Amino acid sequence: MSVQDPVLVDHGSFSFLPAELVEALNQTYFLHLLVTDPAKVIPPGKSLLSMLTHANFRPSSEKEANDKHAAILDRVTEVAHRAFWNEAFNSLSSPLPSVQLVRLKRLYLDLHEALTPLFPPNNRIIISLSSPIPPTSSPLHSTLALLKEILLALRQRCAPVRDPVVNELLDSLSNPPPANARPTEIQPPEYTPPSDPLPPQYSISPLAEFVIDTIKATISLADQMKSDLNTFVLGSMTEAQLQSVLQNDVKLRERELVLQIWDQNVARQQWRSWLADKPGEGSVVPEDKKWTVRLLRALGSDKAVYCNLPSPKSTLNGDSTADTPEVSQLLEPNQLPPQLFFASLTLENIQNYLQAIVIAAALRSLTRLPPSNPNSTGSDTSPTNFMGRIWTLLKAEIDMDESADAEGGTKVINLADEVVRARQLSSAPAPLEVEEEKRLRAAVERTLRANDPVFLLLEKRLLLALEKALLSDPSTAPNGSTSSIPEKMQTGRAFGGERAEKRPRLMFANASITPESTGARLGAGPVVPGFEDAVLQDAIREVSQKLVDCIAWTGSVWGDLI
Repeated sequence: MSVQDPVLVDHGSFSFLPAELVEALNQTYFLHLLVTDPAKVIPPGKSLLSMLTHANFRPSSEKEANDKHAAILDRVTEVAHRAFWNEAFNSLSSPLPSVQLVRLKRLYLDLHEALTPLFPPNNRIIISLSSPIPPTSSPLHSTLALLKEILLALRQRCAPVRDPVVNELLDSLSNPPPANARPTEIQPPEYTPPSDPLPPQYSISPLAEFVIDTIKATISLADQMKSDLNTFVLGSMTEAQLQSVLQNDVKLRERELVLQIWDQNVARQQWRSWLADKPGEGSVVPEDKKWTVRLLRALGSDKAVYCNLPSPKSTLNGDSTADTPEVSQLLEPNQLPPQLFFASLTLENIQNYLQAIVIAAALRSLTRLPPSNPNSTGSDTSPTNFMGRIWTLLKAEIDMDESADAEGGTKVINLADEVVRARQLSSAPAPLEVEEEKRLRAAVERTLRANDPVFLLLEKRLLLALEKALLSDPSTAPNGSTSSIPEKMQTGRAFGGERAEKRPRLMFANASITPESTGARLGAGPVVPGFEDAVLQDAIREVSQKLVDCIAWTGSVWGDLI
């Protein structure tokens, strides 16, 4: 399978940056998502370990292996290995199960040694290989079953680039040679160890040869996976242990790269400038929570949040004086400070989800549908499930891959059709008049504008509820508030019928970042008026928890600079 890595900084838009720096930024962003949003980057059937291998992850503190010593060791053992496999061919070709079992046990131990670095100690594969082989009348067929189980486990843990090899081996196991196939008479190799000579001519069972070739290929695959990992210790960790190692490493990487680009003084000044841009009104906010409120206000803006890279001159020359204190403090209202650089795409996605939730609630107010059932699960798929259908449209627009044709996205007419349909159902059996339908469609278009009173009221309620929840949540330390709605669900696009232009993922001043998909949820709280529907409640919990996670992560990385 192929895996397309998410890109934070593309080479084309930032050709002035050293290629090594761009690669480091994108790799760190990929690792950042593995920690903060693993579901976004781990394909079905893959594990965290396989994606770390795919990313060529090496812990920052790891020492380089002694490659020269390893090469010498390989040459010393090459001759012995050749003799080892010759003897295995001969033993497994024996018609006696007792002879086969003795030799297979030694092969199992070799597999155990090769696979131990790739699995936790209590893994079923490791336990099976180290346990006595159960008595059987067909040891070779039992071995084939075990090899299939091993390969399935390796496919889950290997890098995507190794999938074709694993799949080819699994396919071959589905059609092994028959046990009664005619043996092959062959000559022994040129070198035969004196201690264990073979006859001038000997027979090899096709099934025995198939089993040994598969074992050799499995051991070779394991060696490749260990080479991919760059360290054996990662393969023996549990998912929780891997997550802990990765989390600590990514924090160091993010901080080091950001300070390499901006300089610590500039980062601190831009943070203070961003935090100082706060509304005149507002209740008393604890000092350590002020940036939460400021962030929430940014997410409520009608312009997409973004984080600019510094000028090419200062980035290339490493000149921290190029961004003077006066210049570094001139941030746009929706521009994020350097400390939120790696979280900027996630934050824009959260911004889009908040926008979509307000749109859905505003559209529901036009339908005259009865109040939502508080016990509803939000999973109703009947024709009357207006909110489910609307949310599916809006969420699909947010989650749509940015390379997709913009003409294929959700349009005002799609949303208006759903509102008209719901109004017809609510007013049945009386038909909906033509003039009333025109007024309703006009109301939908008006409701999607940021200056619509209903939209503004619902948006204010949602943001205030989120602020109250975040300020009371002990895991956050934080800020936020206001928004406008484009025809296509992509923050920062102007409302209108023209096709929106594609933008680079990161741009300089007055640019925004393309949203990425997210997910989450906050603890249950009072229902926000206008958002009682179960579908909206689930969406609010999901996006608010994503915001909580983002705030907590930022605090853990930048505690001394925020």
